[in-house]
Amino acid sequence: MTILDYIDKYGNYSFDDLEFNEVDNVIFSSISYLELDNIVPHFMHSKISISDTAKIYFKWLNSNKKITAHKSAIEIFKKISKVKRYRDLKLYNYKYIGNREEQFCAVTIDITDKLSYLSFEGTDDLISGWKEDFYLACYFPVDSHRDAIHYANRFILTNKKLIFGGHSKGGNLALVAAMYASRFVKDNIVAVYSNDGPGLRKKEFESLEFKNILSKYHLIIPNYSFFGLLLRHDSYTVIKSSIKGIYAHDLLTWQVDDKSFKRVELSETSKLFEKSMFKWVNSYDDEDRISFVNSIFEIFDKLNITSATSILEHKTLLLKIIMESKLPKKTKKMQQDFIKTVLTFLVSK
Repeated sequence: MTILDYIDKYGNYSFDDLEFNEVDNVIFSSISYLELDNIVPHFMHSKISISDTAKIYFKWLNSNKKITAHKSAIEIFKKISKVKRYRDLKLYNYKYIGNREEQFCAVTIDITDKLSYLSFEGTDDLISGWKEDFYLACYFPVDSHRDAIHYANRFILTNKKLIFGGHSKGGNLALVAAMYASRFVKDNIVAVYSNDGPGLRKKEFESLEFKNILSKYHLIIPNYSFFGLLLRHDSYTVIKSSIKGIYAHDLLTWQVDDKSFKRVELSETSKLFEKSMFKWVNSYDDEDRISFVNSIFEIFDKLNITSATSILEHKTLLLKIIMESKLPKKTKKMQQDFIKTVLTFLVSK
């Protein structure tokens, strides 16, 4: 089963009939990928149903320019807008910021009168999204962290129980928002889901804020995880993807076993990357990481590499440029290790 099969099977069950589970979490995490700026209210007390949102959204949708995460979210949204379990749920509190420095989006879904899900948008296979993820290793907080915390604190006066969640970078934002939200908001958080989202830097990982939220935190990663193994993380749940390599990040490849995801072991490719990432995190300071991120993405810009696929297409020239660069030896080695790791993912069998 896929997520779409799960919706077909349980679409006629209300949340009173079948309680919220980890598959619902992923479904809700995908909604923040949709462009809902002129449809879903920006306010706390003005709301619109999923079915009514879909009627407007699909009337004006231009899907030609959508990237993988958006396309998957569109497929999921089309399904849930038509079934009893989801169609009458209310959307509200939509927030979008998009500029050269930051990409942030969040939306709230009322699951029941007493439970709401805060969905934070993530990144995709676009290289611009990767750059945001890698900057998480260099700075804290980044602008989107501040916006996520501010968004969470909108719920300071509510008595609802809250679930925070997101896919990719959105999972990291959900975690940080929960860690640094006001005490009144924290008291109402019942769960935090990071769906293949990056972890934390050493300082934040060892902080009291992380320890205090840890019992509510769930990191779900596919067996070919890349983004979910970036930086430091605690325990995680490994689930099966129908695709090997970096495109296992796509939610619609995740395999469902009835009301939960199918559990498997982490792939050897991801185990190797996890070890390499741990070594990388411990070997370089923030200044080194900033130098690495800036240098590697300058090369991507020069070669017009915009997606993971185009890395594979330019791999020979990419490695040649790195080998011939006059950057410091340490930065050059970081570049080489990164490209070799990514290429290993892209050609995984």
